[in-house]
Amino acid sequence: MKKRIYITALHMRHGGVEMAISLLSNALAKRGYQVTILSIYNLGEVAYPLEPSVEVRYLTSVAPNKEEFLKAKQEQNIINMIKEGFYSVKVLYLKRKKMIEALKKIQDGIVISTRNEHSVMLSKYGGKKVYKIAQLHHDHEFKKEYIKSFQKKYGNIDKFVLLTEEIQQEVEEMMKGYNSYTECITIPNFLNLTCDVVQFDEKKKTVVAAGRLHPVKGFDRLIDIWEIVSRTHSDWKLKIIGGGEQRENLENKIREKGLLGKIEITGMLSHSDVLREMRSASVYALTSYSEAFGFVLIEAMSSGLPVIAFDVRVGPRTIIRHDVDGFLVEDQNIEKFANYINYLIDDSSKRIAMSQNAINRAKTYTETQVMRQWIALFCDDKYEKESL
Repeated sequence: MKKRIYITALHMRHGGVEMAISLLSNALAKRGYQVTILSIYNLGEVAYPLEPSVEVRYLTSVAPNKEEFLKAKQEQNIINMIKEGFYSVKVLYLKRKKMIEALKKIQDGIVISTRNEHSVMLSKYGGKKVYKIAQLHHDHEFKKEYIKSFQKKYGNIDKFVLLTEEIQQEVEEMMKGYNSYTECITIPNFLNLTCDVVQFDEKKKTVVAAGRLHPVKGFDRLIDIWEIVSRTHSDWKLKIIGGGEQRENLENKIREKGLLGKIEITGMLSHSDVLREMRSASVYALTSYSEAFGFVLIEAMSSGLPVIAFDVRVGPRTIIRHDVDGFLVEDQNIEKFANYINYLIDDSSKRIAMSQNAINRAKTYTETQVMRQWIALFCDDKYEKESL
C-alpha cells in the first residue's frame, strides 16, 4: 500500500512554489498516492487546478496584514499601527504553532516541506516513522539563516531536494562537518503543458514578462531596457504581467521615462490568461536579480518564446541554451540585454528558429521524466519498493 503524502504550503494562491506544489500533488494523486496539502493561510480559491482526491487542509483562519500595517504607517495612524501590529504578532504566532501541531499529529507516511522554516519544524517535530523530505524552491544566496539551518537544524531530514545540481553541490559543501545524515539530491520542477504547434503568423509585436511586482524580479531594470529598445522599435510593446507592491513605483517610472503606451502592466491575471498572453507574444524577458529554477521560463518556452535572461548566480543557465533557445546576458548589462531584444525583433528567421528550439527544450521538463525521480526517491529501502 502506498504511503500517504503530506506537502506543506504557505498558501495556495498564485506563485511559483504554489504551482510546483499543485503539479506535484496532482502527479502523485494520479499515481495512487493519498495527498494532503497543509496550507497555513486560506487566501481564497486555489489558483491552480487540483485532482479531486487531493485534500487541502487549511491550518489557520488568519491572513498576513503587511499591506495594512504599511498603510497605517504611511498615514501615521498610531491607533491602526498598534492594531495591525498586534494582529501581525498573532498571525506569526499561529503560523508557527499550527504547522508544528499538524506535523506532530503525523505518525507515518511521507512529509514534503517546501519552505526552510517548515523544514526546520519537520526535522524537530516530525515523527520517527515519518519519511522527511525537505525542498528549497529558491536560491539560498548564502544567507546565514539558511546556512545555519542546513548545518544545524536539518539533522532529522532524510532527503533534501534541490532544483539544480549547482545548488546541490553548494549545500553539500555547507553541510560537511555538520550534517552527515541528510542526503542532498537534485530534482527539477516540471510542467505538463504542451504547445507543439505555434502559429507564428498570429504572434504580436510584443515582448512579455511575468511575475509578482517585487524588487527581486527586476522589473525596474526591464523598464530601462525597454527605453533603449523603443528608440528603434517604437511599434513594439512590452507587457509586464503581475500584481504586487511595486506597481505604483513601476508605473511612475514608466510615466517619467515617457513610455506610456509602450509598456503595459496588466495586473494579476489567471494562469490560463498568462499562457494566452505568452502564446501571442514573440519574446520573453527575465530580469530577476535572483532565481532558482525559473518556472516561468519553461512556460514561456512551451509557448514558443525565445527567452532572454540575466545570467544571475543560479537558475537561468540551467534551462537556457545560449544562442539556441535564448540568450544569457551578463548580469546588470542593460544595454546588451536590449541589444538581444533588438536582434530578435530584427531577425524573424532567427526568432522562429529559437522558438522551435525552445519548445523542444521545454519537453525536457515533463511530468513523466521528473516523476520517475520522485517515485525512485520514495522507494527508499526504509519504505515499500514499487515499480517505476
